Amino acid sequence: MISYELAIQILEAILLASRTRIKKSTLAQFFSGFDLQELVKLANQRYKNFGFFIYEDKDSVELVTRPELASYLINFFGLKENESLQDFLEVLAIVAYGGPLSLAEINRLRGKKSFFILKALVAEGFIQKEKKFYRVSNKFLKILGFRHEKDLPDYQKLRKELKGEK
Repeated sequence: MISYELAIQILEAILLASRTRIKKSTLAQFFSGFDLQELVKLANQRYKNFGFFIYEDKDSVELVTRPELASYLINFFGLKENESLQDFLEVLAIVAYGGPLSLAEINRLRGKKSFFILKALVAEGFIQKEKKFYRVSNKFLKILGFRHEKDLPDYQKLRKELKGEK
């Protein structure tokens, strides 16, 4: 039987290597004999001074960046210098703070066409399309360490500005 310490290290390695969400049921089966909730809790206690943590929802767990560090990542990767990346970020921000929005609404807000950017963001899983409307995905929110759009910084204020409300 392996120790809790080794089980936590294995969980960390699995999450780091996967770079995506893993179903709790799959992990629980792999870590039979251990309390998965306890493993995640112990791991996150170790990470309290790290730049990441294990995010969990009802069905899955994932290693994600701490939300308070997002602006540093943007600065480090020089996202403002890359115009096409800036276009992607602009569309993401509009959809995150204004969604759900139609393609026509997004084009109007940006003042330029956005179809191909939206298509790429949907393909990457950052935005989801429901009927004719676009909204950010749970994947996008989790990467930033948030659970809901309303948890985004200055959500109410920026949403009102985007919608033209006072």
